[in-house]
Amino acid sequence: MRKFLVFLVLLLILLVVADRGLHAAAQSEIAKRVSAQYELASEPDVTIGGIPFLTQAVGGNYSEINIVTGAMNVGDVQLERVDVTARDVQAPISELMSSAPQATAGRAEATVKLPYSELQKRLPEGIVINNEGGEPRMSGDLSLGGFSRPVSAGLDIAVQGDAIAVTPVDVQIGDTGLDLAGQVEQRLAVSLPIPRLPFGLEITGIEAKPGGVEVSAEAADVQLIGGQAQQG
Repeated sequence: MRKFLVFLVLLLILLVVADRGLHAAAQSEIAKRVSAQYELASEPDVTIGGIPFLTQAVGGNYSEINIVTGAMNVGDVQLERVDVTARDVQAPISELMSSAPQATAGRAEATVKLPYSELQKRLPEGIVINNEGGEPRMSGDLSLGGFSRPVSAGLDIAVQGDAIAVTPVDVQIGDTGLDLAGQVEQRLAVSLPIPRLPFGLEITGIEAKPGGVEVSAEAADVQLIGGQAQQG
């Protein structure tokens, strides 16, 4: 009886070790495939949820996989970070380890961070975006009426059609004695065409945060691995 118990303990240990080993290997493989597919400078962080892993791997069904990338170029726009959680993922372990793997998800939700530097590139020279009191503001010297004037404005960000629109609000202008608010608002308005996001994500919300623009997005029937990289 004692020998049998010892055998069971050893078997359980081996199963746990195998489970964790395959878990790490699968995460690493997904990271490599996503990195290659989207031409990332570094591999993303990948976490496969659910315990034990072996039962998911055998069936090829994963309840949740989280992928967090670093900087990613989509068209002429650089995203700072993409944090996507894919659910109902279909990817047998044998498929993941094959030469041409495929992995699909029933649905995905994501948070995409767009740095203010991408908006700043589209502002007039001399205007920068900084945090003031925990809120992003555009400020600097702007040429108005033949003179350089100090200006400052908050940011109202929204999705309008196929573009991210930035509208200046709470416009402040150095003492000029002239009504130049309309000109300043026109000069500081920015329209950024929405790039084709990875994983087929579609924008559902957008907000100006102190560290950058935070975009909420989601997708259905997502091709996580395999097929063409969904950028452009």
